[in-house]
Amino acid sequence: SAHARIYAESEAGAVEAGANLIWIRDSVLWVNIKKLGIEAVRALVTPDSVIVLNRLDKTVQAKGLDALQREYNLPEGFPLLQHLLLASAWIAPDLHLQADIKDSLHRLAGTNGRYSADYRVEEGAFVLRQATFLQQQDAGLLGLQYGQFKKLPGAGVFPYFRRIEIFSPESGTARLEIEFTEIEINVPKPYRFEIPDHYQRME
Repeated sequence: SAHARIYAESEAGAVEAGANLIWIRDSVLWVNIKKLGIEAVRALVTPDSVIVLNRLDKTVQAKGLDALQREYNLPEGFPLLQHLLLASAWIAPDLHLQADIKDSLHRLAGTNGRYSADYRVEEGAFVLRQATFLQQQDAGLLGLQYGQFKKLPGAGVFPYFRRIEIFSPESGTARLEIEFTEIEINVPKPYRFEIPDHYQRME
C-alpha cells in the first residue's frame, strides 16, 4: 500500500493529484485519486477487468483488461502491471535477448516478432532503470523509467518514482508520473469498492 503524487498528461490536457493504492499480488489493484482533498476517481483492476468510478460525473465504466491492452498496444495485462509496480523486468518467455552496454547501463534487447523490448540495468546495484516495448505492427510504444531508489523495509532497494509513456495510433501520446510515499509491505489494508445504483454506466 502507498500514497502517491500523480501527474498525468495527454492530448486532452494535464492533471496533478494525490492517490492511495492498495495492491494484493495476483489479485487486485485498488486506487483512489483525490484532487483538493475530494475523491475524483476510484478504480479497481483485477487480472481480467478494469472498473472506474468517476465521482465527479457520477459515472461508471467497466472494461475487460484485454480491451485496454489492445487499445494501448500493451504486450501484457495484469502481470505487466505488477512488474511495473515492483520495478522488475517483465520478460516474455519467447523473447530472444542479447546483452551489451548502452549509455553506461547494461542493456538486454531483443524481439519475439510481435514487439521488441529494451531493458537498461544499472551497474553494481543491478536495478532496472528503463524498459521499452515497441509494437512492430503499428509502432505502439510503452516506455518505463524508474528513479529515486531507496531502501524499503521488506522489499530491499525500491524506486519511489516512475515515469510511464504510452503511444498508440488510436489514442495518441500519454505520460504518467508517479512518486510514492508512505509505502508499507505486507500490512493488510481494507478497501471498499461499491458501485452506487444511481451512477450512469458508460460504454
